[in-house]
Amino acid sequence: MKTVDKLFGMLPAMIIIGTSAVWAGLTVTRIGDSLVDSNALTIQGGFGQCINGLSFQQDAIVSHGGYQYVAYYDGNRRVCLARRKLPAGDWKIIRFADYDFKSNDAHNTISMGICPKDGTIHLSFDHHGHPLHYRVSRKGAASDPEGITWGANLFGPVKSELEKGKAISITYPRFWQRPGGNLQFCYRQGGSGNGDRMLVDYDGETGKWGNTQQIDSRKGLFKDGLGESLSRCSYPNGYDYGPGGKLHMTWVWRESSQGSNHDLMYAYSEDGGNTWLNNAWKTLPEPASVNSPGIKVAEIGRAYGLMNTHGQAVDSRGRIHVVMWHCTNESLQAAGSKPGEHRWGPPEARRYYHYFRGREGRWHWRELPWVAGNRPKIFIDKHDNAYLIYGSRRQSAKLSDGHLHAAGDLVIAGATVASNWEDWKIIHHEKGPFVNEMLGDFYRWKKEGVLSVMVQESPERPHDATPLRILDFKLAEKR
Repeated sequence: MKTVDKLFGMLPAMIIIGTSAVWAGLTVTRIGDSLVDSNALTIQGGFGQCINGLSFQQDAIVSHGGYQYVAYYDGNRRVCLARRKLPAGDWKIIRFADYDFKSNDAHNTISMGICPKDGTIHLSFDHHGHPLHYRVSRKGAASDPEGITWGANLFGPVKSELEKGKAISITYPRFWQRPGGNLQFCYRQGGSGNGDRMLVDYDGETGKWGNTQQIDSRKGLFKDGLGESLSRCSYPNGYDYGPGGKLHMTWVWRESSQGSNHDLMYAYSEDGGNTWLNNAWKTLPEPASVNSPGIKVAEIGRAYGLMNTHGQAVDSRGRIHVVMWHCTNESLQAAGSKPGEHRWGPPEARRYYHYFRGREGRWHWRELPWVAGNRPKIFIDKHDNAYLIYGSRRQSAKLSDGHLHAAGDLVIAGATVASNWEDWKIIHHEKGPFVNEMLGDFYRWKKEGVLSVMVQESPERPHDATPLRILDFKLAEKR
C-alpha cells in the first residue's frame, strides 16, 4: 500500500483504502429516451465546442411539481426553456426572442433555479465576467403548471441586478433550493486566479433577493515548489444541503501565479451560509481563504493535473462525497510523463478519486480502477449506494480540444455502501458520441429514484446544431 505523503502530498490524517475488483451489486435500466430539441447549439471556441451541459451548471435540468425543465441554447442562439409532464410527456419549448446569444465561450452557460415556496422559475445566462443576465417567471409558474399557459410572457425582462440598485458582473451562476422552500444564488466576482464567491438569498414570500454576502476570499499567501501567490479563486464542486439542514461545500483553489489547481477544501454552514465551520467543527471568523485553518482536507499539488469543478453529494448520514480527477507519480510515469509537464496531466494519466468524509470528521479516499473521462457527477441513493456519471474519453474524438470536451459515451459506474464504496465498477455504457459533460436531475433523483441525464450528440462540423436528449435510468441494488 502506498503511503499518502509520497503519492501526491495527502494529509497524514487521511486514510487510503485500496480499490477492489468485486462487482458492484447494482443494476441500471434505461426507462426513457426523450428528444428535447433536434437542433441545440454547439460552438467552437478556446474552451471546446460544448455550451449545453457543463460541469459548473447547477442546474440545467430540474424537476418540480410533476414536470421536468431543461435550460439550453438552441441552434438559432436563443435562450430556451423546455418542460414536459413526467414521466414521458411531450416537450414544450419557450424560445426567448429578446436576447441574442453571441458568445463562443463555453463558460457562458445557463443555470436554472425553481423556488418551491412561490413557484418561480429563475434563469441566469451568458456570463464570463459580464454584467448579470437574469430573468424570473411569475409566481406559480412551476407550482401550478397545469394552470398557466407556457410561453415567454410568463417571464419578466432580462435584468442586471438581483437586489435593487446593485448591478453585478459575474461568472458561474448557481442556484439551489433551501430547506423550507426558498432559493439561493451563488456566483464568482472577479476572474480566474483573482475572485471571490458571493451568496444571495431569495425569499419566496416577498419575491425579493437580499443578504448578499461573501463566502470565500481571494486573499492570502500561498507557497509551493512552483512559487508563491497572493491571489486566487475557488472552484466549487457544489453546494448541497444534507441532514439537519447543513449546507456543504467543497472546492479547489487556483492561484494567480500558475494556472493549475491545488488541494481539496471543505467547509459547512448550519445557518444557510451566514457563518461557516471548518472540518474540525470550528467557526471561521472570515470568509474561507487559503490560510483559513482546518479547511484543507486533501493536499494535492499543482503539478498533478487536478481538474476543477467536479461532483459532490451528501448521503443520508451527512457524509460528504466528492469525485475528482488528477494524476499521481505512478500514473504519470506509466504515461511517459512527469509532474508539472502538462497542466491537466496527459489524458491517459488521469484517474478518478472518490473522497468522502466520515462522521468522525476524517477524510478517506480511493482511486477508481480506470482511466478518467470528463468531469463526473456523483449521486447517492436512499440506501447510500453511490453512482457516478461521466463522458468517456475517445482517442479519435472529432473537434476535441484535448482538454475537457471530447466526444464519448455516457458511462455510469457504481459502488455499494455495504463495501464501504470499495467495489466501484462500470455498470452501464450508453453509446454516443456525446459532446457534453454529464448532468443529472438531482431533484427527480431525490424524489423518485429516477436519474434523468442530459446528453447532446457531437457535431460532425464546427458549429453544427445537434439533438439534445434526456435519458432516464432506474438504478437499483441487487437483492
